[in-house]
Amino acid sequence: PPCESTTHSAMSRPEHVAPPEIFYNDSEAKKYARNSRMMEIQERLTERALELLHLPDDGVPKLLLDIGCGSGMSGETLTAHGHEWFGTDISAAMLEVARDDREVEGDLAHSDMGQGLPLRQ
Repeated sequence: PPCESTTHSAMSRPEHVAPPEIFYNDSEAKKYARNSRMMEIQERLTERALELLHLPDDGVPKLLLDIGCGSGMSGETLTAHGHEWFGTDISAAMLEVARDDREVEGDLAHSDMGQGLPLRQ
């Protein structure tokens, strides 16, 4: 029945299991970052986001914000396109994977977007 599969898929979503700062612990963060399917999806989504931004093709790198950057997969695509980026995520474990395992080039901040960005005014 449709309700059963909908319920099953909804319950298997990470955000339905635990808050992200708890769900994405060290082992889950590393598993996510090694998932080739996730890498492919993130790359395609980032490519599409860049298309939708209609950034000028003037050879000047743009500074982009990646909210919920996780392990930095999207940031790698941004870097490959010559852009600089700043990423923020609620999961310290995901940011650790981005910094240590993936060695991404963007600047990273541990932050809960529900509390706003940790930027100077």
